[in-house]
Amino acid sequence: MQETLTTSLFNRFSAGRAPDKTDFNASKMFSLLEDPFGIWCSFHAPAEEAVNELNRYENLKVRTDRHNRDAWIRDHFPGVEFISAANDTQRFQATLQAMADGKPAIVNASLWNLPKNIYGSVNMLQRVESGNSVFGPFHYRIVQFKRAHDLKEHYALQVSLLNHILSDIQGYTCRYTHVELKGKAVEVDYLEHEERLERELNYFRLIRDGKAKHEAHKPPKASNPPWRVYANKMVAQSKDLQMLPSLSAEMRQCLKIYGMFTTDDVAHAGLDKLRTILEEPFATDAYYNSVAYLHHKPVLKQEGFFPPPPKKRNLYFDFEATETFTKDNVSFVYLIGIWDKEEDKYVSFVAKTPEEEIKIFEQFYDYIKDPANTVLYHWTEYEAKKMRKMAQENKHDEQKLNLLVSLCYDLKVAVQKAFYLPAPSFSLKAAAPAFGFNWRQDDCGAMDSMVYFTNWLKTGNEDLLKKVLMYNEDDCKAMLYLENKLKEADVLKLK
Repeated sequence: MQETLTTSLFNRFSAGRAPDKTDFNASKMFSLLEDPFGIWCSFHAPAEEAVNELNRYENLKVRTDRHNRDAWIRDHFPGVEFISAANDTQRFQATLQAMADGKPAIVNASLWNLPKNIYGSVNMLQRVESGNSVFGPFHYRIVQFKRAHDLKEHYALQVSLLNHILSDIQGYTCRYTHVELKGKAVEVDYLEHEERLERELNYFRLIRDGKAKHEAHKPPKASNPPWRVYANKMVAQSKDLQMLPSLSAEMRQCLKIYGMFTTDDVAHAGLDKLRTILEEPFATDAYYNSVAYLHHKPVLKQEGFFPPPPKKRNLYFDFEATETFTKDNVSFVYLIGIWDKEEDKYVSFVAKTPEEEIKIFEQFYDYIKDPANTVLYHWTEYEAKKMRKMAQENKHDEQKLNLLVSLCYDLKVAVQKAFYLPAPSFSLKAAAPAFGFNWRQDDCGAMDSMVYFTNWLKTGNEDLLKKVLMYNEDDCKAMLYLENKLKEADVLKLK
């Protein structure tokens, strides 16, 4: 009888096929909410434009989370059934069979409702001894595990969708889904999210069917891989209003109502016209950013902020921080990199453990030698903020750390106060490439470097550490490169 039931359920909810791209996977909820342009690309962009960028950080995090999660489940749920299958179809069949067998807990379950074009994976199904389902005098509820400290919107909608699918399959609606977060557990009420869930699924269908197209984000992350490169290119080539750093979606829509769809349109409209549409400072910012694009030159906002005041020693530095990918996930600065302008060389200090973190700051301090004649350039406030916090936590080194902070000069602040740039933002990854700087590695960004560092600790493979150091060196050199380009630039001035 169980075989007949599972076969019947499989036939009903598979609709005679396996999931394909026309179906919505619950794991795509984050993309639907945060990157709907990427969803659009998956259906309507040329397939050859997709670039598979390996997310080493996310892959390592997922593997670590799964290992920790499975160990916890084994400890708390004796007799748990771990679903293992060769493909998605067999996994769904095995899930149905485990539910029909009344297993107390089922891990790595797969749930389909392909007549409704929805499916997804569940961390764990837990048997509840109440409420009759098609499987008997019991039902299953969903238990999900999330790495975050708080319940995020896409988590709630994701588990609500999975709960919706489970309800259809078992013929019983369990109102609450249990979500284990870092340090606490929450119950997600399906009824509170049912209406919003249907709206988002309808939006997915509109995107899939070519009836809706959301705008991309700002480059250099106009979309997520595999459509990041394509989206960056499309936004830049079309001179999309997303290329203007200061405008919100509502402001961009206002400009479009007045016939301004590109940065060229904004530049040609003139400042007086823009001031009738947008409030200040947004009108002025949008206009001069557009002028910078039109003439491929920076526009000088205000003198006195740039160039920064040089000293005898000019050091451009950057931190790399990581998680240890263990159960406690302790974060620490594992690398301080410096580009020494006068010595024309890169210097680095590496910590292998959280306990060694303070030592590399001591080495950083010792490298200075002549504080009165040294300036430390960085990009964004992260580095100075980190050292202030460490000074509070390390009384033995408080004086040294505070001295380092006193030498800091945020180059981003100086550039942002002085110029409008032909760039979509003032992030270093956007500003430096606008003037021709390129990082030497395509396969090592900030998140990748964490993984390379972690694997270097495990394997001792020096090539991995070299990749991390090269990435950090390029970050340091990008600051000096941009500073020099702006010093040399033929700048436009405000009218």
